[in-house]
Amino acid sequence: MELAYPWIGIVGVIVVIVLAIIPFRRKISYKEGKKVANIELVEQTELYKKLKKRYTILNICSVSCLIVAMAAALILASRPAKVSQINTELRNRDIFMCLDISTSVDQLNLELCGKLKDVVKGLDGERFGITIFNGQASLIVPLTTDYDYVLQMLDKLEDAIEQSIKYTDVEGEIDYENFDMTLYNFKYDGTFSDGRGSSLIGDGLASCLYNFPDLKENNERTRIIIFSTDNELYGEPYVTLPQAAELCKKNGVKVYGIAPEKVEEEAEYKSSMELTGGGYYKATSAGVVDDLIADIQKTNKSVMKKVDIVVNDKPQILFGVMAAFLSLYFVFSKLAKK
Repeated sequence: MELAYPWIGIVGVIVVIVLAIIPFRRKISYKEGKKVANIELVEQTELYKKLKKRYTILNICSVSCLIVAMAAALILASRPAKVSQINTELRNRDIFMCLDISTSVDQLNLELCGKLKDVVKGLDGERFGITIFNGQASLIVPLTTDYDYVLQMLDKLEDAIEQSIKYTDVEGEIDYENFDMTLYNFKYDGTFSDGRGSSLIGDGLASCLYNFPDLKENNERTRIIIFSTDNELYGEPYVTLPQAAELCKKNGVKVYGIAPEKVEEEAEYKSSMELTGGGYYKATSAGVVDDLIADIQKTNKSVMKKVDIVVNDKPQILFGVMAAFLSLYFVFSKLAKK
């Protein structure tokens, strides 16, 4: 048990001592009754002695109770509390999933979402986020440790991709009449650009990179992007894929790229991923997503030690003592006057 404000108790004790030793002169006046002389005879009687003894005992009890109540009040004012230190370890790693939501990557993205749900369930203190892109990027989930929310968004993204696969023909035409428009909007809202084209790969990766908070201020965190695209570019991006990979390398972000069986400019895609210190995976065989995830889980993650000081106020016992002895003081004072 500790006192948060011990100086209050010290000051209070000093004030009480000073008040106790200062002589207060009191002029006794007799407003009622008459003065009595020659009371020696009365003082020798058994009744007088008995009443005086009773009064003295009750007076001592009442003063003692008052002193205890005052002491409890002073300690209460000093804020008694239990101070404890909690040491926790936080895994210092951020993971962003960045998906090209073109229909040509739907099947791969569907598998990736399913596998990553198991990864999210095993996280402990690490932050996870989701970005999707087409003509421009859209942040679905900022980096968070709210894993239940992340899993809800992965489920919804899975449903949207399943609808896309089901209601998109081989030529890329979407059956809007049957497509659940809530899921359609979830997948596509915020990803269309104003005439600049679609599948702007470099822009998507660069946008995801700058969704990491305190990117420059905190370079101790391990940062990873899981990147999914077929690298089929339509339009003029602000940033090319190699340029975006260079930015990731500069900021210490590793990118693990995965592509479907059909991929454009594969050599460029692969070299860009490897430039960041990450890796490149092609979905030509079963288990490639598992391999990607296994390699990510092997990455180093720094551990931060967090120390929290927890202060729990403990006024209950002292408040009870103060209330009880204050009540006794009034009882003894009243009895003493009878």
